[in-house]
Amino acid sequence: VVDETGKPVPNARVIATSAAVALPMPDPRRDGVLSGADGTFSFATLSAGTWRITATAGDHGTTTSPPIVVDGEHARSDIELRLGAGAVVHGTVKDPSGAPVPAAEVSVVVHGYLPWRERRQAFTDASGNFSIGGLPPRAVDIVAWHERGASAIVATDLATKRDQQVALTLDLDGTITGTVVDKAGQPIGDAQVIAEPDWSVATADRAAWAVRGVQETVTDQGGAFRFAGLPDGPYRVRAARSGANEAALDLSTGVVTKPNAAPIKVVVTADGRAIGKLQLADGKPVSAFTLRLGNTYPLPFVTQDGAFSVPAPAGTYDITVAGPSFVTTNTEVTIAEGKETDVGAITVTAGRSISGRVLDEHGAPVAHATVAAGALLTGGGTELYIKGESVAAKDTETDAQGRFVLAGFPPGSLTVIAGKTNAGRSPSLQLPPSPDSVALDLVLGPTSSLEGKVTRNGQPLADTGITASPFGAMWSAFFVSTGPDGTFALDALAPGSYVVYPMLGGNGNRRMELYMRRVDVALGKKATIDIDTTPGPVTLAVSVKTDKAAPVPMAGLIAIQASINPQTAEELRDGTHLPTGGQIIPMYARGIRDGAASIDGMRPGAYTLCVTLGDTRVASSVKLKCTQVKVTAAATQAASLVVPAAWFDGQ
Repeated sequence: VVDETGKPVPNARVIATSAAVALPMPDPRRDGVLSGADGTFSFATLSAGTWRITATAGDHGTTTSPPIVVDGEHARSDIELRLGAGAVVHGTVKDPSGAPVPAAEVSVVVHGYLPWRERRQAFTDASGNFSIGGLPPRAVDIVAWHERGASAIVATDLATKRDQQVALTLDLDGTITGTVVDKAGQPIGDAQVIAEPDWSVATADRAAWAVRGVQETVTDQGGAFRFAGLPDGPYRVRAARSGANEAALDLSTGVVTKPNAAPIKVVVTADGRAIGKLQLADGKPVSAFTLRLGNTYPLPFVTQDGAFSVPAPAGTYDITVAGPSFVTTNTEVTIAEGKETDVGAITVTAGRSISGRVLDEHGAPVAHATVAAGALLTGGGTELYIKGESVAAKDTETDAQGRFVLAGFPPGSLTVIAGKTNAGRSPSLQLPPSPDSVALDLVLGPTSSLEGKVTRNGQPLADTGITASPFGAMWSAFFVSTGPDGTFALDALAPGSYVVYPMLGGNGNRRMELYMRRVDVALGKKATIDIDTTPGPVTLAVSVKTDKAAPVPMAGLIAIQASINPQTAEELRDGTHLPTGGQIIPMYARGIRDGAASIDGMRPGAYTLCVTLGDTRVASSVKLKCTQVKVTAAATQAASLVVPAAWFDGQ
């Protein structure tokens, strides 16, 4: 590790991070090393693969190497990390009258599209001044917060000017106040309270909300709470008793309010309990399963009689039961305060199964291989399968004869994959919708790799998720993230054709952009691609009504720069419309609310515009209606779609 003049930097903290792991979360103090007096450092063991090496030291700027390939056999001693002068953000925080604000919290957050972006914080001194040094030379957002209010978010680029002076004014005075009480109206002290935009109706900017950070507090002994510095818009305020687990907050319906409205009361009821049992159609109890209330984490059960008992605040919730031998099933329960609510017997069905063998390329059975199947399979640049990121998925391990059985699938489309460390992996296989069980052989073969770089407006696009999905099995996705230089690497892909795209933004009805490019991954050769995500100059206003002339209340909107005629979500996603060669196909996703949506940053060209309704992660649940649109170079344009009113019957 050296400085800008080539002088060794001692005591620099150096950490190695796999560039091909989907969710890298190293601990710099536990996983890092310190450079010696001569600036040298060493990692005793790094597995074969692609790595990034990062160094930090005092007020020097953080430096991260380009991707480095380690072959697992030969040492690498040719790495030099040059630490430049760190960028600095300093300035003052004042109230609207111009008076300095001491003890205000100032946050500097790097630009990117990942939830774990780097954040640095400091507090102002008695004169309202602050200084944060040692920052990376990157685009950042800066915001201040105090109990008196919050500032607007200031965006600046530390790459173009490393010493930035900013003046932050606490001119956001939105405040939500209230009390947390029990059902009898008695205040609850030390209650946990959280406030966030009501995403079901709000159009709040999720990226901006992530910069401001989580708004949470604890009530005083009178049950009172206060949130300050909130932008305008509807918020949902939820609460749980002191010591309650995270599920209690997740299950709280809370109260919807707006800043500077009248004080609210959030009622926290005593827990009730849902009890019941799980059984097959023949009455036989299910002995192993998980149960999830609402969107909480699943709770595991192993029982002789299929019985379950789950505590929860009073309210109405969806119950989702899942297990290795039956189809995932949903029902609804209304839990009464302080009482047991008997759900009764939940009957589940065996569903279809997938069975067969895993073989190596010579036809020999492979024991202890992982086999996974589901509606959506997600892996990483090295990981075959990440259970928590997949949808309606199950997995198992082959026996000594390479055989496997996966059961309990619905009749929808399924993706199947198999693999084993040091033995290779099978191509992802897409099975069509069917109620019938399937027997198949999955053949493992050697893998290849893919690397590339993503840019936007001529600059590297850092901290952005990259996905590679194989043609013919687009509901299989392998993802990694870009480094500070916009580069990415996937170290283990089965040979074949892939659609590769960075994802800018969220999913579902959130604002999102994909820039898709086709690439062929050949055995024994590393594939390389570059993807430019520079936005276009066009804003398209879209009106969506039903065939009864009513505005569509809420749905998804997708615009893809290709002339296609998809009839299902599978056809929209199958990737066969992508051209060979280097052409990049943008896809824009927005949420429709009250019959309107707007897509900014579009590139001119021919588009297919689609309205979607349903969970886009599960193709069989999605309703789809598309039309063709020609987008010219004019700055503002309009388009309209009509969808069946029957889509919204019963909503």
